[in-house]
Amino acid sequence: MKKAERQSKILGSAARLFADRRFDEVLMDDIAQEAGVAKGTLYTYFPDKEELYFAVVFDGISQLNDRLENRVAEDADPEVKLRSAMQAIVSFFKQNRFFFKLMSVEDSKSETGKGEYRSRWRAERRRQIEAIEAILQSGADQGVFEIHHLKTEARILRDMVRSAMLNRQERLKAEDMVDVIMRIFLRGVRRD
Repeated sequence: MKKAERQSKILGSAARLFADRRFDEVLMDDIAQEAGVAKGTLYTYFPDKEELYFAVVFDGISQLNDRLENRVAEDADPEVKLRSAMQAIVSFFKQNRFFFKLMSVEDSKSETGKGEYRSRWRAERRRQIEAIEAILQSGADQGVFEIHHLKTEARILRDMVRSAMLNRQERLKAEDMVDVIMRIFLRGVRRD
């Protein structure tokens, strides 16, 4: 197995375990067993469990942010671009449910947390908001969207994804979830 493949396998195994258990309940032995590597191999890639944990967290959020920023760069109608961005976020979380759990944990810690990792987490989350803000602002500039409080409205939209993902009762497919989010965000629930 190549080095990059092995590291990816370790990250995937660690992500699943960290999503299922609290940080202090996950042992490096468990991760090694799940990844099918020797414990010493883990330490070749990651000096300790905290480094591995944050490698998982930042790998996931970087993938998500890259997807989102690619959608912002698309040359499309603002509403199409916004739908594409929401599809990128929702489909990422649907495919990586474990990361959604990790993200929720990190969001709760990073608001008040200090240190390099918490600062980096806040910066990565800002990248998401800035991408959404760019789409909304572009739509407002083109007369497609009516935006009064850009930062607040971008956060509301992002948090609508979180709310939809937390709803376990209806089990919507990604596309249906995006339809609901877009309908409510753009048009509300009032009949025309």
